[in-house]
Amino acid sequence: MPLYLCYCPDYPDNVEARLKVREAHLAEATKDKESGASVFGRAYLSDNVATHEAGKPAADQIPGMAGSFMVLRFPTLEACWERIKADKYWTAGVWDKEKLRVHEIIGAPVDETIKVQ
Repeated sequence: MPLYLCYCPDYPDNVEARLKVREAHLAEATKDKESGASVFGRAYLSDNVATHEAGKPAADQIPGMAGSFMVLRFPTLEACWERIKADKYWTAGVWDKEKLRVHEIIGAPVDETIKVQ
């Protein structure tokens, strides 16, 4: 089944909106992981959060999250987009809908067995 790289930047200065729906987003992501639809996903940090501070809260105690990236497994690009558009970060206006990108990844024989802990 095809894999898709999903680059999902947040709208600028939108951390509060992200945090409001984060638990719902993570619950959806857990279901995707359990079903095999999600291979890997994480928030990425803004440029003003130093690499050595990755994973630590920013000085004001708000994490420096600037968006999400995911590797998803769906039968079609359209099915992947359906999942993206059903996500709480999409419906709550966290992700920048104009900048969000989904790209199919070139397949490899191990794709069906990829598991990330």
